[in-house]
Amino acid sequence: MQSQATNIPLSRRAVVLMPVAAGALYVLGRSDSPKRAEFNVREVVLAEAQALIAAGALVLDVRQRAAYETKHIAGAILAPVEALSAAIPASLAQARERAIVVYCGDGSTLGPEGTYVLNKAGYSQAVNLKAGIQGWAAAGLPIEQGAGKQA
Repeated sequence: MQSQATNIPLSRRAVVLMPVAAGALYVLGRSDSPKRAEFNVREVVLAEAQALIAAGALVLDVRQRAAYETKHIAGAILAPVEALSAAIPASLAQARERAIVVYCGDGSTLGPEGTYVLNKAGYSQAVNLKAGIQGWAAAGLPIEQGAGKQA
């Protein structure tokens, strides 16, 4: 006895299975996946970040160079999260006891990871800017463009 599935033409099976596959890919690829929840770091809002920076905190952009050169917080140093994860740059050694405001694009992706890497390496005063550069720029706070500084 032949099963009903083998009697259904391949094109009809594809039509039936396509939405199921698309739904599975959506669930697996969602940005709110628990993967980022593993980074239990201190986050600050814009006002707290401004106060830390005014008091002398180092500002660290953990995005890629192209994103940094498009816009970054005035005075921020570029240290892509991949580079931080491989090794903390020697140029950051003097900042171990200093407050560091870490940020990414939206504050929920690379920023928490970069902050976690720094915290784990002994930079206990590193915090993540919850709003990221998007929130910073939207609030009309000072931004720069161009090469800037690299760690």
